[in-house]
Amino acid sequence: QVLFSPALRVCRTGSPCSSRAMTTCKGFLGEPKFWELEGDAPILKFNENQWLQNHTEEAIAHSKAWLVSLGITESRMEIDTTPVKETQQNRIFRADANRTFRDEAHKLVYIKLLSFAAKKFGDYQQSLGYVAGLLMLFFDAATVFKVLTVLNDNPRYLSGYWRGEATLCAVDGYVAMKLFPRTPLMEHLKSIGLLPETFVQKWFAGVCIHHLRYKQLMPFLDHFFQHGNAFLFAFFTSFFNEFHDDVQAMASTTQANELVRFDKAPIPRLEIIIQNAAQLAGSMLLGVDLQGLRVECFETFLTRRMQSANEGMWQKADDEIEFSDEDEDDE
Repeated sequence: QVLFSPALRVCRTGSPCSSRAMTTCKGFLGEPKFWELEGDAPILKFNENQWLQNHTEEAIAHSKAWLVSLGITESRMEIDTTPVKETQQNRIFRADANRTFRDEAHKLVYIKLLSFAAKKFGDYQQSLGYVAGLLMLFFDAATVFKVLTVLNDNPRYLSGYWRGEATLCAVDGYVAMKLFPRTPLMEHLKSIGLLPETFVQKWFAGVCIHHLRYKQLMPFLDHFFQHGNAFLFAFFTSFFNEFHDDVQAMASTTQANELVRFDKAPIPRLEIIIQNAAQLAGSMLLGVDLQGLRVECFETFLTRRMQSANEGMWQKADDEIEFSDEDEDDE
């Protein structure tokens, strides 16, 4: 249960109720004109029924709990928001900024954050952008960078997920299948063409930010920050336990995709799944050789495919091959 601090006094409109509240939320949400500037921003796509406007104090309290779980304190330094130079090499950050915020000043800070993250982490993946965009609603860029650093580097969280080719995330999708106690359902999933790498990227690397409505996303993130990737595996198990009969009756990838994107997943059942996953997370990986399972799943499901794809990059193109009948026609 999240306890609300008396200091978290933010108006339901999203504007600070006092100067003290202004210091409570250093993210974009704490700006007086936030809703005017960002009311229809893509990052707010799942802000159903204006949940965030009507529960601003509650949302900020959730975000404070995330930092506690990670052992992070908010940055107190004066932040340099001078924009970075935009180049052809980092144009993806501009594209992702346009897919996240409306206000140009917000986009420039976001682009700088992604540039720093890509440089520090050695790679970039759009799921990192999802997470960064949500966190920037609540925290300044320096604090968000601290959070991203822990998530990226700590094996307890998303280490290895935010790569251009997110191999470990795909591996963990197969690990989640192996951990699921009802093997026939996982075989059925594969038989209708729903492979884990096609959906766990947004579940795991993107921590469901582009699937869950904010009312459900907040407790989902509470449990994720508390338990790490154990909660993600527990969520996978709880989801397919809850929808076991539905999935077993499916005969097409289209039906399955609608379910794993939560398009056809009723909200009350998703809430049950999150609650069950929270209860399961603490014991989910007890006695499990996670590293051994990852190696097994990579070697069983991915290595041949990846070797073949990479080998194919060296294949000579057929553009200049001449066929004998072409020579005869020329004559």
